[in-house]
Amino acid sequence: MLPAACGAPRILGFGRGRDGVLLVRHTEPGPVEIRAAEAVLGFAEPNTVTCFREVPTGSIRFEARSIAEEDLVRAHTIVLPPEQPLLWDIDHNEVLNGRAHAVLCGEG
Repeated sequence: MLPAACGAPRILGFGRGRDGVLLVRHTEPGPVEIRAAEAVLGFAEPNTVTCFREVPTGSIRFEARSIAEEDLVRAHTIVLPPEQPLLWDIDHNEVLNGRAHAVLCGEG
């Protein structure tokens, strides 16, 4: 039997599949619902960074939907790596390294 490799990098799609961290920011007039594929992650308030933990890793289609009209605000396919926070800026439809912003929600 081989010992487990501590600290070894994991390949996307293998191992625990829900250890991604997605941060979201936007300036829409109200909160937006964030979906990962068909699963609802929760709601992101405007003008702040919202943290979602235990998000599926790998290549995932994320959607931001208006709560009032249930209209699609923005959709983006993101390759979310395990345990490395990414920031989705909905207004600019950009995905950035989220490490600096993760400090705001208790992630190091």
